[in-house]
Amino acid sequence: MMRSSLRPVLQAIAAIALAAAFPVSAAAGAWQAPHRKPLLFVSNLDGGIRIYSADVHNSNVQLQGTITNGTTRPEGVWIDGKGILYLENGPQYPAQADIEEYKPGATSPFFKITDGLNSPGAVAVGSDGTVYVNQLGEAGGGGVIGVVAVYPAGKTKLERTISLNPTPEYGMSAGGMAFDQQGNLYAATIGNATEVHVFKIAPGSSQATDLGLQGYGGSAIAIDGAGNLYAGGGGGFIAVYPPGATSPSRTIPTSFSVYGLTARQNGTLYAVADSFVAEYAPGASTPTNYVDTLDGETFTYDAALGWQ
Repeated sequence: MMRSSLRPVLQAIAAIALAAAFPVSAAAGAWQAPHRKPLLFVSNLDGGIRIYSADVHNSNVQLQGTITNGTTRPEGVWIDGKGILYLENGPQYPAQADIEEYKPGATSPFFKITDGLNSPGAVAVGSDGTVYVNQLGEAGGGGVIGVVAVYPAGKTKLERTISLNPTPEYGMSAGGMAFDQQGNLYAATIGNATEVHVFKIAPGSSQATDLGLQGYGGSAIAIDGAGNLYAGGGGGFIAVYPPGATSPSRTIPTSFSVYGLTARQNGTLYAVADSFVAEYAPGASTPTNYVDTLDGETFTYDAALGWQ
């Protein structure tokens, strides 16, 4: 994860950055984050984002705050290196699909993207601030394919789209997204009822390469700092692929459907179910903790780490 000789310096820098991003004193429109604690932002289809502590060593997970402004149908979530929260809202009449952006600690969005969105399923943000949205698009000869919509940093207009699967598939849906340490973007699709594809897109490229994964667990994906790719869904397991592999080196059994995945650099894994998030220690095959996200009749969709 990080070299031991640099750990004290980096920890001090992280503490200063976190204190600046999440002030201790309360302010209007802000929620209070615990000092120097990793946070898990969980989207719920009831129209909110719920914020929890994210500590694999703490089994008593507490709710830290909620965000409800701008959350019409919360689905995909992402947090960039500056602590900005990106929320992908799915279409829900009369509201259209959009991407809402929140500054660290804020409960109301300061920026919105609507142009060119069509049945989005996930959002991801590059180190340069480029926003990527995994969604559906139209094939040249008709039918539906998966595409990644690209928005330059700070822009609301669609710049371009990157086609994923070359031919239409029955029941196509957009899956998850992730980045590796080299800045390559990964985007998943699911079609033909259960067929999953994961595509790799090099930085700045408009060409997507199908990884040809075998034994996939589903279209929810995450990548840790070692480059291991995790893929989960409704298949009853999460498949783990070492860098460059097309077959999993191991599988993590699940007794629940996985709707979203996120991973820390050290391999700590968070698997999102409909009413909880299962937290796995690095290399573990059974959950270390469960974060209870049930609040009335809700449905949890995705999660993002606010501090690593």
